[in-house]
Amino acid sequence: MIWYIYQTNCTKRLKVQDDRNDSQALHNVCNWLYLDKTAIEYHDLENVKIISYGELKATKEKISSHLKCIECPEFIGIDFDISECCVLSLMLGILDSGHAFFNVPTDPLAYTDILASTNAKYIFTKSATPKKEIVHQFDIHGQSIYLTKLIDVQKNINNKKWYHFAYAIATSGSTGAPKIIKVPHLCILPNITDLKKILDVTNSDKIAQLTNFTFDPSIIEIFLSLCCAATLFMVSKALKNEAVRLLEEIFYARVTVLQITPSLLFHRWSTKHLKTTILGKDSELRILFLGGEPFPSMKLLLEVSHPRNATRLFNIYGITEISCWSSIKEIVKNNVDEPCLGEPLAETVFQIRNEDNEVIIRGDGTLYIGSATRICIVGDETEEDLNKPVFRDTGDIVSADDHHRIFYRGRRNNIVKRFGSKVNLRELERVTTELNFVRNCATFWDAESHKLYLCLSTRDTKEDFSKLRGDITSHLKILPAIYKPDKIIIVEHFNFTTSGKICQASLKEMCRNSETEVINVNDLHINANEIFENLWNNHIKSKDAGFLMAGGTSIAALQMANAAAQAFNIEFPELIGMLLRDFTFDKCVNYIKSILINRDCGKTVGRSIDMSLNDGLPKKIFTEDCVAKPSQKNLPLLSNEKHSYQWYKCRGKIYGDAEENIKSLLEKNISSVEVLATYNLQKCVDASPTIYRYSATELYATVASHSGIICTANLLNTDSAPYEIKLPDRIEASVLALTDFRGVVGCYDGYIYCIHLKTGDIIWKFQTQDMVKCTAITCMQGSKIFVGSYDFYVYCLSTEDGSQVWKTKASQGGICATGCLHQQSTSVLFGTLDGSCLALQQSSGRVTWKRKLQNPVFVAPVVLRTGYALFCSVAGTLCCFDIETDCQMWRYVIHGNVFSYPVIWTPESTSDEYVILASHNKNLYYLEVPQRTIEENEPKLKYMLQLQSPIFATPWCEDGCMFVACTDGIFKVFDLLEGKLLATKQLSGETFSSPVIHNDLAILGCRDNNMYVLKLS
Repeated sequence: MIWYIYQTNCTKRLKVQDDRNDSQALHNVCNWLYLDKTAIEYHDLENVKIISYGELKATKEKISSHLKCIECPEFIGIDFDISECCVLSLMLGILDSGHAFFNVPTDPLAYTDILASTNAKYIFTKSATPKKEIVHQFDIHGQSIYLTKLIDVQKNINNKKWYHFAYAIATSGSTGAPKIIKVPHLCILPNITDLKKILDVTNSDKIAQLTNFTFDPSIIEIFLSLCCAATLFMVSKALKNEAVRLLEEIFYARVTVLQITPSLLFHRWSTKHLKTTILGKDSELRILFLGGEPFPSMKLLLEVSHPRNATRLFNIYGITEISCWSSIKEIVKNNVDEPCLGEPLAETVFQIRNEDNEVIIRGDGTLYIGSATRICIVGDETEEDLNKPVFRDTGDIVSADDHHRIFYRGRRNNIVKRFGSKVNLRELERVTTELNFVRNCATFWDAESHKLYLCLSTRDTKEDFSKLRGDITSHLKILPAIYKPDKIIIVEHFNFTTSGKICQASLKEMCRNSETEVINVNDLHINANEIFENLWNNHIKSKDAGFLMAGGTSIAALQMANAAAQAFNIEFPELIGMLLRDFTFDKCVNYIKSILINRDCGKTVGRSIDMSLNDGLPKKIFTEDCVAKPSQKNLPLLSNEKHSYQWYKCRGKIYGDAEENIKSLLEKNISSVEVLATYNLQKCVDASPTIYRYSATELYATVASHSGIICTANLLNTDSAPYEIKLPDRIEASVLALTDFRGVVGCYDGYIYCIHLKTGDIIWKFQTQDMVKCTAITCMQGSKIFVGSYDFYVYCLSTEDGSQVWKTKASQGGICATGCLHQQSTSVLFGTLDGSCLALQQSSGRVTWKRKLQNPVFVAPVVLRTGYALFCSVAGTLCCFDIETDCQMWRYVIHGNVFSYPVIWTPESTSDEYVILASHNKNLYYLEVPQRTIEENEPKLKYMLQLQSPIFATPWCEDGCMFVACTDGIFKVFDLLEGKLLATKQLSGETFSSPVIHNDLAILGCRDNNMYVLKLS
């Protein structure tokens, strides 16, 4: 099938030599045994034109004989102005003469691309122009059509192998930038023969040809009909624009096979018209196959079908890069099961690959389609570029179940990051279409404004939008809050591409044109009211009550604060705290106005840093290539009688019984970071891993995920299989490592579990009254643990059997942050979500000290070497307390939300002490802490590191290096002594998990469902 023809040798007529049987050419599958039978039934607004197989055969032979004068194999274009009924004869004539065809796109840029890719010199057209030389005039089915040669076309001198191509076509761009695809006969032929058999097509069928010629399913419609000697139902461009008339023509012409996109089917025609015509009880439509877009809901299909309709439904799937279809599945009516993609068609292989490009047989991943024979040439590829079998990336996210069924989950580029979480736009569309009044819908994610739009058309355009909005908002509550759209737009009509898909460019324009939220300084108060009111209404039922009383949640508070910061281009650090303290709409909007007024008056607010705190010090703000030099001090908190070597590391801290047994052998000249191993935990890994050692030959890392899976990996042998345990609900807490592979962790189901990390045995479990996101810590002796719950209580439990030693209600706020031992007062410190900071006696749980910050506390307190306790609120206020004298020593404000735990750094051989604090405002602060002997009573900002992404994870600081994981998935290593960025590693998902370092290994979790073990080189 492959030609080895070089254009430089085209001085004489070259015969095409095919290594295989001529029947394997696309044009040779046509059935010419019934010359009197109707081949084409062409409908326009006025007439119906009938073209027999005899006339079609004679016309294609006439065209072929003239084209044989073109000596070398060429791609010959067919202009879009040519009547549809003439296109088939031109296609067949071009193929019969040994050439290949392409249909000229209406887009000038696409036309230029396809000319350049195919080196085309000849075009069939109805109208000649000065840039085209007329070679011959044809009379084709009563119309004058010219074969023209392009003038001033550069001659192709590339000695590239030519394939036995059938046609060239441009992709729609849905799998990336539009590409030109050259399609060999052997790639498209299996589709024709497969579908003929599967659909049982015969010469009695009438197949609709409604697809644009620049979309490759049109090839299937045409040649499926011709190979069976069936009749091809074709329509003019004018008739295609008359939706109701077109449907009636299809119905009354008794079309039996129809291929269409779901958007066109449900948007072009009403339920009533479908139910009384092609999907009615008297319809002769035998086959309806839907492709090019996700298969619609069965509920919608049943609504538009008469109960006695007998049409068979098929879900068909494929990509242009392996033209045309790759799988098909018959969908049984009234079957409530989710439709799968079905079995691959002949000479086609499916692969699902995870983020590490590993082939998986179960779970979520990207679908690749491969073949050893169905191989198209994409762009500038050559045969030498390709190793068979060739696999093409579909760009589609799919999932495979235990029965190896593959289900479509959406486009990879339709999974977007919103407020730090992944949102699958396809899932939002799917749930929206469950509403009875929704006819069609599409989502648009505006990355620039960070806004999510939901556009939909309704069955009854007269319905009240305000009522519909309420129904939609209520229905969407079955999805996580992160899916709530910023704006819902009701549209009368969607615009479609030539492929029959919803046009994304017009969708973008529609959404952006709908925006009136433009901030004008002169109308500041009005705009602040309007914008924040929209935010409030999208999350809260009423403005008459406080945020919490009206149904607000911590997730909604974070979303609203982030959205407000992006809308006004300024941080509102107090806003989250105000919302979680149940402030009303009026109080919140007044706060926003005050920040905006201060900004316009030149005051330092929001993202600005008040550098006046550094008077008398060198003022430096370092970029990522220039940063300060912190250090790490080991914090001996855990002792264990069974294993003297036991220690563990987690979220910025080291817990152990002897410094020499904990100290890492970290190399300082790190220049690269490579992935050593990954462990898939099925869902997001937001929890921070724990590294622990029982002996010199045992080093492990344990982490849990949203799936409830707890994974334990041997870091000294990453090739060995990990140990996995599954709890019944989501886990965000880190695992506390105890002796003998016992681990303690809280779960969203409200239980605190003690489990064996290898066997999975539940040693004990303790029930609280709400979810547990707090990581447990032990007392100095290791016999008791302290852990908080969202039920407002701090619990002290026995590590031996989980029995309750005491419990104390800490405040009116849940507890998500880890506690901290205060050795000087034998107490344990906790911060809560209502802003309470407290110390409880380890032995009794009695509250010995308590203060209240204005905003919630999401991060663990830390203790300085002086015994002072540091608490940090979510608004970025860092407070230092002497809890024994109940005195506030100092206060420092960074004007940015804080979810990252403060890290204490004490350089070796010095008495200096520093606090490293990372913020959601993309900055990382390096603060020098005052000592008792110094009169100054507040920290000094020594350096500030400006990053490109918010930081939720807690940095790790050790031996003059700092390791930071940003939410955009970039892991960064800094040399703090020289102030340079040493190395980076981009992970494939967002990162909320805090890295832990030991020797040359870095371990952290990622929202791509994996725990990563990184090698520091």
